[in-house]
Amino acid sequence: MSKLENRPVLFDYFPDLAEKLSWIRLETSPSPVQRLENLGHKNLWIKRDDQVSSVYGGNKVRRLEFILADVIRKGKKRIVTMGGIGTNHGLATAIYCKRLGIACTLCLFDQPLTPYVRQNLRLFYKYGAEMRYFPDMLSMSVDFYLFQRLLKRHAYFLYAGGSSPLGVVGAVNAAFELKRQIDAGEMPTPKYVFCPTASNGTMAGLIIGFLLAGVPTTVMGVRVGALSLGPLPLNTPGTVKSIAEKTYRLLRANSQRLPQISIPIPLMIHNYCGAGYGHPTPEGNRAVALFKERENIALEPVYTGKTCAAMLDFIKDSAHSGDTILYWHTFNSIDLSKEVASVNYRELPPVFHRFFEEE
Repeated sequence: MSKLENRPVLFDYFPDLAEKLSWIRLETSPSPVQRLENLGHKNLWIKRDDQVSSVYGGNKVRRLEFILADVIRKGKKRIVTMGGIGTNHGLATAIYCKRLGIACTLCLFDQPLTPYVRQNLRLFYKYGAEMRYFPDMLSMSVDFYLFQRLLKRHAYFLYAGGSSPLGVVGAVNAAFELKRQIDAGEMPTPKYVFCPTASNGTMAGLIIGFLLAGVPTTVMGVRVGALSLGPLPLNTPGTVKSIAEKTYRLLRANSQRLPQISIPIPLMIHNYCGAGYGHPTPEGNRAVALFKERENIALEPVYTGKTCAAMLDFIKDSAHSGDTILYWHTFNSIDLSKEVASVNYRELPPVFHRFFEEE
C-alpha cells in the first residue's frame, strides 16, 4: 500500500487529497509485478491486479475503494449499476456491497453466453444483488437512466465499469503504486503498458497517473467493447480522453499541489474486439491457452484474452524487441468455485433460467 499501509500511495504524493477524497480499504495490498519468462520476449512484465485483494481481485476493486467510501459518506443504502450479464464490475460491486451492508441493484443487458457468464450470474445471486435483465444495452440504459432513478431516488447511481471520475482515481493511484515499485527496483520503467478498455476507466486513470507521477510510458488500450451506441460514442480515444480530463479536473479541484499536465489523444488498438463485447475471438482464445500453459496465469475471453492477443502480436515486431513492456492484468484470480457450486440456477429470477437451459 503506502508507507502508512492504510491509505493510497496517491495520498502520500498529494496529502491534501486525503483531506478531500474519501477512501476505504477493501482488504487490498499492492499487486506484485513479475517478469513473464516464457512468451518470447526478454523484457515482458505483468502487473498482477488479479491478486490485489484476498476477497476479489482485478481492477474494479481499486475503483470501489473510492466509490464505496463516497457511498458511505453520503449515507446511501443502495447502489444501482449496470453491465452485461457477465459483468465483472457488477460482481465486484455485489461482493463488496454485501460485505458493507449496502444493497445492490444490477441492470444487466444480454451478451454472448459462456460458462464464465453463467458463473457470474450465479454469483450475483449468491452475493444478494437485485438482478434486472434487458435484451440489449439501449433498453437497459433507458431503465438505468430513467426508471430506476424514479423508483430509487435515494440510491447511488454508478456508471458501467465504475468508471466515474471518482472511480477512475483508483487507476490513477495504481499508476503511482507502479512508480513506487519501479523506484524500488522491482521492475524497469516500461515503454508500453497494455490494458483492456471497455468503460474507459483503467486506461484513462493510468494515463493521468503516469503523467502526474513522471513515468515516461505509453498506455496502449485494447478496445473490447462497442465503438458506439447509436450516435453516442462509447469506446473511442475521445471518450477515454474525456473521462481522463474529468478525473483530472476532480483531482485539481481537491489538491493545490497537482501539477499542470496536458492529456494526449490516447492510443487505442481496435482490431481485436471481434464481433463485439463478450464475443470470444480465436486470437483471444489462443492467448488464454498460451498464458495458462506457459505462465500458469488465468485469462478470460472478454477482456484479458483479447488484450493479450494484441500484446502478443505487438511483441512479434522486431522493432520492440528491446522495449520493456508491461501487461496490466485486470482479471480476478480468487477462486469462487465453491460459491458458484452452492447456487442452483433455479433460485435466480425466472428470466435468467434460460441461460442455463440453452445449449
